Amino acid sequence: MTRRTMTERRRRAAERDTRRESLLVLLNRIQRGAPLTPAEAALLRAHVTTETTEGDELRRTVAGQQTAIQRAHDRTRAAEDAITEAEDDAHRAQAQADREQAFARAQAEAARRHLARAQAAALTLARVRNADSLAEALVAVAEHDGLTPAAALAHAAITALADRPDIVLAERDREHAIALATIERRAQAAARSSSQHRATADRNHAAWRSARTRARRQQAEAAAGDRP
Repeated sequence: MTRRTMTERRRRAAERDTRRESLLVLLNRIQRGAPLTPAEAALLRAHVTTETTEGDELRRTVAGQQTAIQRAHDRTRAAEDAITEAEDDAHRAQAQADREQAFARAQAEAARRHLARAQAAALTLARVRNADSLAEALVAVAEHDGLTPAAALAHAAITALADRPDIVLAERDREHAIALATIERRAQAAARSSSQHRATADRNHAAWRSARTRARRQQAEAAAGDRP
């Protein structure tokens, strides 16, 4: 409040006090039955008119203040509702981002396992191609299938006696080449899927951060609007 406004308020308050003292004097004279002069009657009317006018102005001011308070309350309520909605959106976005990230991690782990199997198959295939004998090739294949070295050697010996070496080697080579190609395709598909899910998770996380920023800005604006 400025100094000029305070001075004006003090002046009006002093005038009001003086007017009411004069009004009380005139009303006491009327109550005692003393007649009023024309000037006093005019003064009484002027005092009553002024009091009535000020009373009306005060009521209008109070009504305006109540309306302003209601509007501020409505704005605050709307801002709170918007903040609640934004927070709900942010929570949902975060939950979705968490699910997407978990799925992406699972896909990445699956892709890693597929790649490890593909690399193991490639190593086995290289051993088969570089083998000096059918027995060595069959040992490599058997070890890849989970047999111990001793069991793989026994398996190779039995197979070498039962089948022609060139046919067995060619068939094994073909089967494992097909298996290797299949594993590599699956690993590539899993890697692409993992990348896509990671990008989706990043977008959801960005949406959550945006919603949280918007909620804080609306809260700040509502707080600023409530200040007189």
